[in-house]
Amino acid sequence: MTGRASEAALDALHGLLSAILQEELVAARKAAAESGTPINPQLLDKVMKFLAQNGVDAPAAAPRVDSLARELADLDLDAEALGAPH
Repeated sequence: MTGRASEAALDALHGLLSAILQEELVAARKAAAESGTPINPQLLDKVMKFLAQNGVDAPAAAPRVDSLARELADLDLDAEALGAPH
């Protein structure tokens, strides 16, 4: 049994997780725009936690997750929280 995964493997996993979260957020935004239903707050919470855990407090802060941060920045989180139509 081997020890800890290589830094390259962990980096690849991190990038994959970022891409998956971004894809989920893009799909949720599209579905919300088409149906008028709000984005699931649990998804928003996951994205915000992922960004916070990676030290992203502004899109330029961490280039590896900046596209995900930009996607979240485009949302009106107050409107999402209140379930306002898009």
